[in-house]
Amino acid sequence: MTTPSIGTLGQVAIDSALPFDTSSIPLEIVLPETLHEEAEIIETNGMRGTVEHNKERTREGLKRVSGSIKVPCSRLALDTLLPYITGSAESTNVFALADSLPEFVMMIDRGAKVYTYSGCRIARASFNGTQGQMLFLDLDIEAETETTGAAGSFPALTMPTEKPYIMKDGVLTLQGDTRLFNSFNLTIQNQLNTELFENGLTRYDIPMVDRMISLATDHPWDTDNTDLVAQALDGAAATAVFTNDAASGDVLTFAMAAVQYPNKTPTNQGRDVTRLPLEGMVRSSGTTKPLIITNAHSA
Repeated sequence: MTTPSIGTLGQVAIDSALPFDTSSIPLEIVLPETLHEEAEIIETNGMRGTVEHNKERTREGLKRVSGSIKVPCSRLALDTLLPYITGSAESTNVFALADSLPEFVMMIDRGAKVYTYSGCRIARASFNGTQGQMLFLDLDIEAETETTGAAGSFPALTMPTEKPYIMKDGVLTLQGDTRLFNSFNLTIQNQLNTELFENGLTRYDIPMVDRMISLATDHPWDTDNTDLVAQALDGAAATAVFTNDAASGDVLTFAMAAVQYPNKTPTNQGRDVTRLPLEGMVRSSGTTKPLIITNAHSA
């Protein structure tokens, strides 16, 4: 009997194109990871004088490749992933939003086999955290194809060692004032057309057709935060700045042109601190893009 594969011994790498080699970028992910192929089996399913289904009357159908990974936010990981989230290359640490997304390739070592995913796009990127925890980046990925390689074919790569961001690093500014908050979730929803198979069984393209951005935070309900209820329709600019106390010069900034909040009056939910959960849409203001991300670092 052979030794089974162990999830903690798996590895993930990303690159702009094949092949994978020692220049590919390794990523530390928080398990589980779920990127995988699901293939259909289609059948005639017609009137055939019996209720039995015959295997000879089947064919292989569409193959969809989708899944998610979770990455602790840190300087190198963000430099690698932000171009595929925003659609634009880095310009002096700044990542602006574009109207299309570049594709990338991903390799996952699952012990007994090594899987390569081509034509990957990021459908959803959620920067999120809760009090006392790390700042994470959850990614939903859509890909065109999955191929299987032999065990041991993953390249020799050195995993990242830079310090990750934590929630304590964050300063949130809404309506011009800094706010206490115990949870943070900035989500970029890249709406993709995942059904372009045409006369093939795998996707031949996965274009972005729209984008939605939302900001969800949670605050104590007190007199310092009453101005966050019944805000003006046009909303206001907002920023979330994470300054890494453990890595000098590492500063992650989310600059939002306008956050619009539908009014929701806070209520008492129990015999505890009353909370003010907010969830708004991040939108452009004039010619200013809805979101600009800066991943500054001195290294």
